[in-house]
Amino acid sequence: MSPADYGLVSMAMLAIGLVRMVEDFGLDAIFVQDRSIVGVQQARLAGFVLLAGGTLSLLFVGLAVPVSHFFGEAQVAPIVMLLSLLCVADALQVVPRAALQREMQFARLAWAQFLQVMVTQGTLVLGATLGWGVWALVFNSLAGAAAVTLLLLWWHPYRVSVPREFATLAKPLLQGWRVLASRIAYYGYSNADQVVVGKLIGKEALGAYSFATTLSTTLSQEIASVVSRVVPGIFSAVQKDPAELRRYFLLLTELVAYVTLPISVGIALTADYAVRIVLGPQWEAVVMPLRLLCIYAGYYTCQMLVGPVLLWTGQFRANMWCSVLAGVGLPLGFLAGSLGGLEGVALSWSIVFPLVNLPAMIIAFRTMRSGFLEWLDALMPAALASLVLSAAVLGARTLLSPDLATGWAAAIAVLAGALGYLAALGLLFRRRVLLIWAFLRALRSRREGVAPAA
Repeated sequence: MSPADYGLVSMAMLAIGLVRMVEDFGLDAIFVQDRSIVGVQQARLAGFVLLAGGTLSLLFVGLAVPVSHFFGEAQVAPIVMLLSLLCVADALQVVPRAALQREMQFARLAWAQFLQVMVTQGTLVLGATLGWGVWALVFNSLAGAAAVTLLLLWWHPYRVSVPREFATLAKPLLQGWRVLASRIAYYGYSNADQVVVGKLIGKEALGAYSFATTLSTTLSQEIASVVSRVVPGIFSAVQKDPAELRRYFLLLTELVAYVTLPISVGIALTADYAVRIVLGPQWEAVVMPLRLLCIYAGYYTCQMLVGPVLLWTGQFRANMWCSVLAGVGLPLGFLAGSLGGLEGVALSWSIVFPLVNLPAMIIAFRTMRSGFLEWLDALMPAALASLVLSAAVLGARTLLSPDLATGWAAAIAVLAGALGYLAALGLLFRRRVLLIWAFLRALRSRREGVAPAA
């Protein structure tokens, strides 16, 4: 596979991703937050979601050629047509995913995520080995979606009815459109950087930038996504209790930071090694954008539970307007950053996102009757240990011979950083780590006293 292959798929995903944001009309969130939706009402809403997903999939098959003309790449059209099938798979998953979240079936949610990652990556490796080229990147997404859809339907089969008597569906649909507006804004700003790069800098640059984005965020996002699948059931169950909501927010934030902060810092410090080993010398342009995006990735995962506080406490309007603010501010930042090339676009994430995210943080902290200092205290152990990690990695790199093979140099630097990080946690924050471990064990066994509402 080449950078151009990744660029073509990125162009197609920019198009198909918007459809995937609107196919369920935001009802997946409403199914979790509003626990009164059951029986006939749920069946009719499920029918509405499936009808919407299928219709939008067919619509985008017809729009595939215009999308390819927009990017000036004819090969984008068949890629968009195939990836439109993801809309149907997503629609089928809405009810069982919501049920598992509402019932706090954490183990099953984690297994579903694990299966999708394994099938997706396994198909990608197989396709790359067999020389499928760009189609390896297409079929890996389809295979992962198919596998997890079948698993969810096996775990939680559900009834589907033709949507009618819309007066009975008005309230969840009204709530859903606000969730939908938030997601459209999120989709706009989270993909605007790639639109700017692809349109103003070119497909080769977009391929390099997409790789930098993937390397900087994939591992942290996959780990954090496991926690995010736990959050809806918990936050919606304690949404009327600010003290419990605050407790879960801070504990889960600290847990996420322990895992994701060292990953972001470690990748940033060893980006040149990683690029040389995994991608080869033709990808040197990835190194600096990768380091800059790691800064954003570290911040993003530390505040990733702010949005869910608004969402799962039913503050759909506030969440919508905060997303719209980001949807306006970030694209403007990317346009300005594009003057500095890939590095400028990557740097825009780290500068603009914290600014446009401030209103959401203020509202969330008020909802929980908390403050920035409590949030910073939750991050302190991982942040200080990551500073030790940085010193260990930089020290090891200084002592290494420039003639040492890249693989060995990377292994030594990573080992030094890992030992430094673990030593700092063990010596300075052992009590807090053990507290988080006890919380995690209780969460897994569902003994924390948060039961699904009747």
